[in-house]
Amino acid sequence: MRPPPIGVAVLGFFALVNGLGALIIGLRLMGIVTFGPAETGSGLFFWGLLTFVLGIAYVAVAWGAWTLRIWAWTFGMLIAILGIFNAVMVTLATGNLGTGLATALLPAVVLWYLNTSGIKEAFIEGEIESGRGFANDYEREVAERMAAERADDSGG
Repeated sequence: MRPPPIGVAVLGFFALVNGLGALIIGLRLMGIVTFGPAETGSGLFFWGLLTFVLGIAYVAVAWGAWTLRIWAWTFGMLIAILGIFNAVMVTLATGNLGTGLATALLPAVVLWYLNTSGIKEAFIEGEIESGRGFANDYEREVAERMAAERADDSGG
């Protein structure tokens, strides 16, 4: 198995850190782990459970990025798009274009990075090498054709 590109590994690390933080916060809100006085009531257990599940999802995405799973690429794209939507909402809420642009900067960079040809191909080749993740034979054929074209272009 080939290692992920450095940028994908870094994004996976940030997903892991985010996931571990969400796991701890989720446990805290559910009252399972307390650091100081425990807050209870007002639906905190429910929100803690949702936060805990989100933490599990982010830890799974970190693993998916490090193993070049195509669904991790899709999740990264979704989160980046939601980040840009959030930046629009920040701009409307604050009335400050500079704040909105600053909020949109990182999601825009991630969106651009995940759509560069080398990164998309790395995820596709990761799926081909492991023989997993394709919904049907057509998707597998398209991915294999793209990998073959890439090998022809690089002289291999």
